[in-house]
Amino acid sequence: MNRRKELQQEYAMKKRVMGVFQFVNTASGKRYIASSSSLESAESREEFMLRMNSHMNKALQEDWNASDGAAFVYEVLEELKLGDEIRNDFKDMMTPEGELRRDLVQGYRRELSKLEDKWREQLGSYEPEGYNKRRRV
Repeated sequence: MNRRKELQQEYAMKKRVMGVFQFVNTASGKRYIASSSSLESAESREEFMLRMNSHMNKALQEDWNASDGAAFVYEVLEELKLGDEIRNDFKDMMTPEGELRRDLVQGYRRELSKLEDKWREQLGSYEPEGYNKRRRV
């Protein structure tokens, strides 16, 4: 097997880590808390949006721009406890027929949302003390 295929297989079998993260503005103490089904890529994805001036959270974007990102620190707050069957290639979310297991995806989203809400409340990341907006019910 060639090295490229070995690396692809290694990545596919690697366990995916889901959870909650934050960006903290060290100058103001304000924080932005969110969740991701791939913590491994969350930091680079969020920073890319901020560097491209396209983040959905405008207050966070303004403060990022003012400090050119220098005032911000990224931290993982909590990983979602999952079984060993969770894989980077998402094959754990497919049925043998190749269909997406929507129940599993929705379950992950619900659990991530609960964790996110817990950390937002606990750390006070809602406006005006933080960057997060309260969800409408």
